[in-house]
Amino acid sequence: MLFEQEVGPQPPRDVTANIEIQSLLKTLQQSRTPLHITFDGRSQIVQSHIVEVDALNGALLLDEMIPHIGDKWADQGEAFRIDAWLEGVHMRWHSAGAQKVLVDETPAFNVPLPARMTYHQRRGAYRAIVQRSIDTRLELIHAKHERRFEGELLDISATGCKARLSGDHAKSLHAGECYELSRMLLPDTVRLDINMEIRHSEYHEGTDTTQVGLRFHQPGTQAQRHIDRFVHYLQREARRLAKEDLF
Repeated sequence: MLFEQEVGPQPPRDVTANIEIQSLLKTLQQSRTPLHITFDGRSQIVQSHIVEVDALNGALLLDEMIPHIGDKWADQGEAFRIDAWLEGVHMRWHSAGAQKVLVDETPAFNVPLPARMTYHQRRGAYRAIVQRSIDTRLELIHAKHERRFEGELLDISATGCKARLSGDHAKSLHAGECYELSRMLLPDTVRLDINMEIRHSEYHEGTDTTQVGLRFHQPGTQAQRHIDRFVHYLQREARRLAKEDLF
């Protein structure tokens, strides 16, 4: 089932249920996940995004392609494959072609909804996206070096999370370093004292923010219970919102 907890990397599986395909596509749309498009017989990869999932008409609207040579190939009716990666999951499907349309006077491509997708869970723990409307807070505190960073959660799993910090801190956050006195504030005033290990960090100049990947280092039983409960809540909300969008 969609959004179920995975205990480890899974083999690829074919998804053929319409509601599950539409839910997966809606997730890609909401997260603005880049689509990697490869036209049959061509080696160059172009990118696009999902503009709309039109379940009523069985169609998918894609944004213009980058580089724009992809627009030309699509205009010519060439078939293509789409690959997308989101939170450790690789999704791919094939399209026989696309039709150029205007959406609010902006060019886009109308593509039939796929009847079959390949879904490959590569990461061991499902990561749930934390919507901005959900109030969270993360404090990274280093015991020895008196470093302290504050931000908000972007996603979370049973084993780690990703956070967004204001400003450029990529050079200060070193992979493998532990922030032993860190705290995580979850909804319902749940406060967790937890040791976090830096996995990676990346500065995004356009938004002047740093995204940092973190692993929970030996959390206590009570802290792990709160984390699991929050992940399951986010999974239920994602499933509920996806179904509301489809009907």
